[in-house]
Amino acid sequence: MTRTVSGPRQTAAAMWWFVSALTAPAAAIADEIEFMPPYVPTVQDDVDLMLEIGDVGPGDYVVDLGSGDGRIVISAARRGADGHGVEIDPELVEEATRRAEAAGVADRAAFVEGDIFDADISQASVVTLYLYPEVNLALRPRLLSELRPGARVLSNSFDMGDWQPDVHDKTARSSGGILMWVVPADVAGDWQLEVGEDETFALNATQRFQKVSLRLAGDDGMLAVRSARLRGDRLEFVATAGGTRYLFNGRVDDDGIDGMVQVRDGGTVRVHSWHARRAASADARGAR
Repeated sequence: MTRTVSGPRQTAAAMWWFVSALTAPAAAIADEIEFMPPYVPTVQDDVDLMLEIGDVGPGDYVVDLGSGDGRIVISAARRGADGHGVEIDPELVEEATRRAEAAGVADRAAFVEGDIFDADISQASVVTLYLYPEVNLALRPRLLSELRPGARVLSNSFDMGDWQPDVHDKTARSSGGILMWVVPADVAGDWQLEVGEDETFALNATQRFQKVSLRLAGDDGMLAVRSARLRGDRLEFVATAGGTRYLFNGRVDDDGIDGMVQVRDGGTVRVHSWHARRAASADARGAR
């Protein structure tokens, strides 16, 4: 039976494998692990902090990868969320199931025996982790490609390499704190942008995870773009040309962006809808 990690491990063998895994394909990692290091749970105070940071509640579906005794999913269910945990140790799956029944949330909290690298995360609005950073890195491509924009990824203590967290709360009892990432939409590439019925622009976006850089060109030349911000599927930026200021706020949906723009010209303020459609696909998915 292959083994995956369900919490921090302190053995030399574990550290050797995680270092070597940096160059291994993510799909092959589960087949390479042949040990079951001891299980280390997240302290309850940090579970509560994690769910508070993630604003987890009714309407959320939580998937906990390496769920141990089930405390994260059970705590999320107590907050009104639904969810399930994935754990490779069958005894821990049984324990988590018993704990959910005792807590009165067995109708919303389930636990399955399985490998975290094979788990279906596509419908999760929240994914929780307490894994070594090298395992987080191995999971990162799936988190970015399979989760919907706006989904939250919450980790106890360990990071995602150069994907910087949107929140890093260091008040946790765990030394590494609690980290949260909001999965960004893919906006990289060229777009044709229309404001109302009269103005058209060419928009180019480069992207590194949630960090975006925009160039906007109109019929009269380039506009100055600043304050570009991408959070989940929401894109906001300010563009100026001469004395005219545009405040764009829109929602990314596959190959389109739709929203509202405030146009300020002197003392005049106009509000229009705006739409953008891809003019060409990006060579890479936002360098993610």
